[in-house]
Amino acid sequence: MKCYIDAGNTRIKWQIGPKGKAMALAWSEKSQWIEQMLSSSGKNPTISKFVVATVVSESLRQWLAETLAANFANVPVQWLKSRARCCGVKLAYPEVSQFGVDRFCALVAARQRCPDQAVLVINAGTAITVDYMAPTGQHEGGIIMPSLAVMKAGLNVLAPNLSDRWESPESGVGAQAAWLANNTADALQLGRQWMLVSALSQTINAMRAHAAPCSLAVVVGGGDAIAVQAMIDPAAHVVENLVLEGVKILAGQRE
Repeated sequence: MKCYIDAGNTRIKWQIGPKGKAMALAWSEKSQWIEQMLSSSGKNPTISKFVVATVVSESLRQWLAETLAANFANVPVQWLKSRARCCGVKLAYPEVSQFGVDRFCALVAARQRCPDQAVLVINAGTAITVDYMAPTGQHEGGIIMPSLAVMKAGLNVLAPNLSDRWESPESGVGAQAAWLANNTADALQLGRQWMLVSALSQTINAMRAHAAPCSLAVVVGGGDAIAVQAMIDPAAHVVENLVLEGVKILAGQRE
């Protein structure tokens, strides 16, 4: 049985078997990963292969490789890479190696979910990526922007007296709570939300016009998928484990 892994910047997600339950763990708790992975599998099935999509730093990638080798010495590991053409997706990037494998997996999964449709794929993780794919499967490019958490962290560094003084780690307001705030904590949170909503809404509108007369499907994945969908488009399809879906599809492809 294969174990599929999506090693993102903040968390590692995994799923054992095509119908297993997707699990996640923050990198800060990585020492518990092997134990949790085995306990989450229930009947402890034999893992025949690991299939990994990762965008982490070289040090974390090395830790992951060494951990798998130490605990599953004879089990092969397939490290996925972005490809110019695969599973009906044709990448726009001339330098395919620059295109994150997480974005590639998300495109592959979205293509399978929305065949022959124009699709805007929003992957809401540590960074938020947005990619447009034509009905033919031709990827036409994308954008990368900071998430709400990254915007907050950046302000903490550059203006610590403002952000740290007024915001607690749990502070926040709902997406529909208000247009303007009457206190600093909510003003900071609303400012980030409006920046994100404005950028994503303008992108969706532009790509909807670009796709015409075809309709545009919007697919939102990643750890913040539900929150982002609530801000931008209630009709968008939420697939929290979109990258893992792509990993499973690519696991069956020849390298």
